[in-house]
Amino acid sequence: MAILASRTKTGISWVGESIALFKQAPRKWLLLALTYLGVFVFIPSFPGMQIFAFITILIWPVFIAIAIRMYRNNEFQKEENLSAIMQLIQPKMTKLVMLGFVNLAYFIVVSLLLSSDMQVLTDIMNEQKQMTEQEVMQAMQTMIPIFLKLIVFFIPLVMAVWFAPMLIAFNDYAVTKALKSSIAGSLQYVVAMTAAWLLLTSGIMLLMLAASIFSGLFAFISLAFAQSLMTILVFGALLISVALTLAFQYVSYRDIFRAA
Repeated sequence: MAILASRTKTGISWVGESIALFKQAPRKWLLLALTYLGVFVFIPSFPGMQIFAFITILIWPVFIAIAIRMYRNNEFQKEENLSAIMQLIQPKMTKLVMLGFVNLAYFIVVSLLLSSDMQVLTDIMNEQKQMTEQEVMQAMQTMIPIFLKLIVFFIPLVMAVWFAPMLIAFNDYAVTKALKSSIAGSLQYVVAMTAAWLLLTSGIMLLMLAASIFSGLFAFISLAFAQSLMTILVFGALLISVALTLAFQYVSYRDIFRAA
């Protein structure tokens, strides 16, 4: 593991490098982000496709390994098609899928532990249209502790899998070692990573806010047009956020583990 200064400046530098990588091939990374959302968000949300959500959890490490390799190739201007990348990670495929099973097991355990809380959230979402303003405020007070609890439960998972797919695919780590090393790397550079996360999140929120304000300017012409424009712009901001997050995942892995 590399020895870097875990400070705010390092996190800001990672964000700057992520943006620079995105600018090198924006259409390529937006297409990658669209594929990510399609496979891991949209398809599992379709009626009758919920079972696919379990499959996506299993294949998520494989997708991340491919995506990170693409970012590395782009930075070093190396030509390598998808078939070549698949051949590279093929010997590690079993371990990557095993990592997916670890993710799935964690999701199941957390879902069981928080089943009553999730039911509360579901009930609130189903009844929100019939709520009065006072009831909405009460619902928010109920939801905030639940969301905080979800964050507390899922932070360890994010730390464990942030670097694990790359450590398995490119550093030849065993699954257990990859998980431990990912947690260790995340903890060692928690200041830098937190700074980068906050900066990325703030930037994307401002981008979405700007998109909403811009589309709102057209509301006096046509409300339907303004709503359609806002949907397109916000979705575009979401694609950018996914692309930048993957780029950040690459540059942080590259620097912390000196794997590039």
